[in-house]
Amino acid sequence: MKITGAEVIARALLANGVTQVFNVPGFGIHPLIQALKKHRSEFSYNTAPNETAVALMADGYGRVTGKPAFVNVYHASGTALAMMGVTTAWADRSPMLFTTTTTSRRLERSDGYASVPRDITEATRQFTKWDWEVPSVDRIPEAIARAVILSRMPPMGPVHLAFPLDLYTEEVEESIIDEMLMARPDRLNIFNATVADPAGIEAAARLLMSAKTPVIVSGGDVAQHDAVDELVTIAELLDAPVFGEPYVAYMGFPNTHRLFAGRFSGNSTLLKEADVVFVVGAELTGGSGAPLLPPAHAKVIFLTTDAMNFAKQIWADVGLVGHPKSSLHALLRALKEAGKPPQKPQWVSKSKTYIEAYRERLAVEINDAGKPEGPVRLPVLIKEIANTFGDDAIFLDHSTTGTAYILDMAEFANPRRYFGISARASAQGWGTPAAIGMQIGAPDKRVVAVVGDGGFMFTSTTLYAAAQWATPVVIVVLSNGGWHDVAYGAKKNRGWTEQDVKDFGWVCEPQIDYAGLAKSLGIRSYRADTTAELQKALVAARDGVGPSVIEMKSDPEATAYYLSFIAA
Repeated sequence: MKITGAEVIARALLANGVTQVFNVPGFGIHPLIQALKKHRSEFSYNTAPNETAVALMADGYGRVTGKPAFVNVYHASGTALAMMGVTTAWADRSPMLFTTTTTSRRLERSDGYASVPRDITEATRQFTKWDWEVPSVDRIPEAIARAVILSRMPPMGPVHLAFPLDLYTEEVEESIIDEMLMARPDRLNIFNATVADPAGIEAAARLLMSAKTPVIVSGGDVAQHDAVDELVTIAELLDAPVFGEPYVAYMGFPNTHRLFAGRFSGNSTLLKEADVVFVVGAELTGGSGAPLLPPAHAKVIFLTTDAMNFAKQIWADVGLVGHPKSSLHALLRALKEAGKPPQKPQWVSKSKTYIEAYRERLAVEINDAGKPEGPVRLPVLIKEIANTFGDDAIFLDHSTTGTAYILDMAEFANPRRYFGISARASAQGWGTPAAIGMQIGAPDKRVVAVVGDGGFMFTSTTLYAAAQWATPVVIVVLSNGGWHDVAYGAKKNRGWTEQDVKDFGWVCEPQIDYAGLAKSLGIRSYRADTTAELQKALVAARDGVGPSVIEMKSDPEATAYYLSFIAA
């Protein structure tokens, strides 16, 4: 019996545990969609108004599940539109099986419909772990198996496969596919939790045990690879204050912990006095130009999943390459075997004083936010989201000016509840589709996203996908009239007038009705200009069916707080 290449793709995906499909249909993709339809009960299928949306939805799905979705787009233009999803997946290490349907092998290089001058995989090569234009039907199982494995191996990331159009209808003997080794995932047991070199672990343990003023900087790799508990134990053993990466896709340490000292800054007094700085899974790629490197007198230990991260922002005296969980477990064992670390009463006292002062500053900010007059302050929004949705909700942050408030003031005892976007990714429009993808990937949780209005408009039509699939995501749009942070900086630092920023199109005139736009796309929407209205809207969003959008007039003081944050 013979089967088509499209059927081979469907079977290979299922065999490798890939059940989520994101796709924008085209005429030439019909045979593939027909094969997916045949297995409809085994696949979850979602489409959206454009390729940018489906790729970003797949990025969100990969972040929350740790598994790649199958993304299929059509020819050159579809690939180009989806590139933002590929670049964010590369930057923030999201597993993704990105695929392009390209022209048939018979017509390649003929510059026909939606043509590609050479190979479509060249377009994404800088941002993918591996790419391949699959040459024949019998190689499809191998390609998909390899792609899934590579996308999930640390550091995770996107892979790109291209399927020539005629591959979907070409037939092959079913027995050949069934017998292929690469179509047998049960024979592909990959153990990839690599432990850093034992000599490096011992060297790191010696430095940490002898440190008088140790500091830890925790990044997103820690949470992404489920190593938070190990790092917490090491921090407590060493009595070391822990800084979080300032722009982070995943929060690497509980910000409610007694040793959490706030967001990393090269100007921190604790950092300046540190004799050993242990950087775990952080790249420190964002900031305002403040020193990213620790002081010259400090020894640096750097644990990363990717050797390419060395000698960029961080120069290491002890460089460790390995899976964060297994490597931190080995380091913890080495530390315990070395005996009890020396007492550091002065450093413990200084760190405690620093952290207490940090929390007092936050308390003042939070208390000031409780004033009833004016727009709802962002600390109040954070508090009301927590009160309404509880500690189990997933919090997505793409608010830009609100990020400083969220990282400082929202409480994440479980860091895996927070998802942001790193400075390395820096993609306007990421938040809304990524939140929808996360909600698809975590149907038993509620995803609450806080997005800026400028970024929201990049991909606002993605809401139609949420309406179509009744995805119960909650999107809070911070409405400040456009690119407020850019305009604010120009007026404050460069003497621009209000008319200047209007002339350059940095404010929205006429004003956009975000709640009305959402309603036109089939979404329940609310407008909240006061705390009482916000509380009512959040409860309605929580208790309603399907997606919700809440338009909230943004806190005018958020930009000043944000700019002080990036200048810290």
